Amino acid sequence: MTHDKIKELLPLYIDKGLSPEEEDLVQEHLNNCPECQKELKEYQENHLFLSRLKEFTVPEGFKESILKKVGEGMKEKEHKSLWDKIKGFFVLPVRVPAGVLGLAAVILLVFITTLSGLFSNTNNLNNYNLLREKSLTDQAQYFSYSTPEASYNTLDSSLGRASLLSMEKGESLNTTVEQKLIKRANLVIEKSNIDEVDQLLLNLVERQQGYISNSRNWLNSNKQKHFWFEIRVPVANFNLLVEELSSKEYGQVISRSITTQDVTEEYMDLETRVKNLLAQEERYRSLLDIANEVEEILKIENELNRIRTEVEILQGRKNYLDNQISFSTITVEFRQPEPISSGSPGIVRAIRNAISQMIEQFYKIIVFIGTIIPYLLLILILYLFYRGRRQKKE
Repeated sequence: MTHDKIKELLPLYIDKGLSPEEEDLVQEHLNNCPECQKELKEYQENHLFLSRLKEFTVPEGFKESILKKVGEGMKEKEHKSLWDKIKGFFVLPVRVPAGVLGLAAVILLVFITTLSGLFSNTNNLNNYNLLREKSLTDQAQYFSYSTPEASYNTLDSSLGRASLLSMEKGESLNTTVEQKLIKRANLVIEKSNIDEVDQLLLNLVERQQGYISNSRNWLNSNKQKHFWFEIRVPVANFNLLVEELSSKEYGQVISRSITTQDVTEEYMDLETRVKNLLAQEERYRSLLDIANEVEEILKIENELNRIRTEVEILQGRKNYLDNQISFSTITVEFRQPEPISSGSPGIVRAIRNAISQMIEQFYKIIVFIGTIIPYLLLILILYLFYRGRRQKKE
């Protein structure tokens, strides 16, 4: 019989509820199992404790009093009104963590703030729309007392401007779009007699109706002169100036590059945006003339300032593109050919290079010797040790 089965039979063993064969098996197992002996001892103690307890007697009338209280409680519950039940539900003790209450309060505050801001923005938008409608109505009423021609012109400028702009855009789409191109060139030229290049280039640029916007000159380490110029020339004379600079009169061309940047789309976008902003500015100025309240005047002036700022920014970009389109940029660098070294300067340079190479080789030798010194010391120690042992044997 297994150990677990014996443990299940221990309570019956105490109560003498086993057969003689089962009691013998349990007794044999208990003789060799300390764990079951300990558990049997606990069962015996519990059995002894329960056997010593006196019989508990129920007081007289206990059952009747319990039944009476239960009946009274049920009657009170049946006679309780709906309002008392609802009120009792709300007075039940409910424990809510303080963190949850704080989070709920923050969410409620954010919701109320957002809702009030939304209502405020909606009211401002409605007020602004009412202001525009009122201004347009006042303008129409004002000009209704004028001549028919004046009334027609006013309605055309205030209410029909959108249709006129759309017609102008439609007509512009049918016309041929002029390309807006920015041309640039970059040249590097070698010239022996470089000192006379200033006057030659100045005369050439004046003939092509251009001007020199920037220039500089310098000497490199080989005493080689360099002259650099930035030339602005009308786009019509761009190719002529590039071809003349490429001629042999100005030296040998080492490199030449020409680039063309198409800015037509950006230019047309700037023109359209400026035109629309100017139309908006005109409408706001007409509204400003008939505005009576201070709040209306301030709002219209703020819009006029915003429109004027945008117009100036866009107009500045447009002016820059106009300048780059109408005048092309050419950068040209003149330099002397590299000198051919001969005679004593070449010998001195060769000696300097030889000394430099010699110092570099000495440095490499020193580094190599420093690297192998530990190995040489180890070999020397092993040799001395071997020699000493050999002398002892002899």
